Amino acid sequence: MKKLFTLILGVFSLMSFAQSKYELGMQKALQQWKDGQPKEAMAMLDRIATSDKENWIPVYYKVFIGITQGFNNPKDGSTAIIIENNRAIIEDWMVTGGEEWYVLKGMNETLELITDPMTKGMTQSPIIVKAYEEAVKLNPNNPRALYSLSSFQLNSAKYTKVDIPYYTKMLERSIELFDQQKSEVPFYPTWGKDWALKTLSNFSSKE
Repeated sequence: MKKLFTLILGVFSLMSFAQSKYELGMQKALQQWKDGQPKEAMAMLDRIATSDKENWIPVYYKVFIGITQGFNNPKDGSTAIIIENNRAIIEDWMVTGGEEWYVLKGMNETLELITDPMTKGMTQSPIIVKAYEEAVKLNPNNPRALYSLSSFQLNSAKYTKVDIPYYTKMLERSIELFDQQKSEVPFYPTWGKDWALKTLSNFSSKE
């Protein structure tokens, strides 16, 4: 019995150690990103993902960081490769990650659009809207899904007919939901409220 207890204790100790190592790694990666070291953060997330292949969170943040960096410089020569790599990763994880990955798909396709808006606007816009609508369909209370769809539609209003009051209400609803979001999954995405507030402010000032 004593040996069994020691074995069980050892197993739980190893599990606790593994979880602690994961949390420390994620914290380090996200801090590197915050400190303006996206390449280092993505490399760290790659290592975490390799050691925990069933966990979508580190892969999600790697893709998210790649997309947001692309937004800063869409004309960079490496952007096309990043977009294609992201597409493959996103397709692999959409079932597991659910609506959060549909939001990423919409963001990645938006990055494709802004590499050449005049040429790609007509073809990319329906793809982006469809991804965001699917995210909302999967979870109507996901603030990132509501924000992403409403923000894209509102920003498209200057080019196409959009129901501005409807999407403004959706944007306002997303802001309410950002304050209510909860998850038991460590490092579950929480981003978006600041972007939603900025979008709402921009459109409120135009009225």
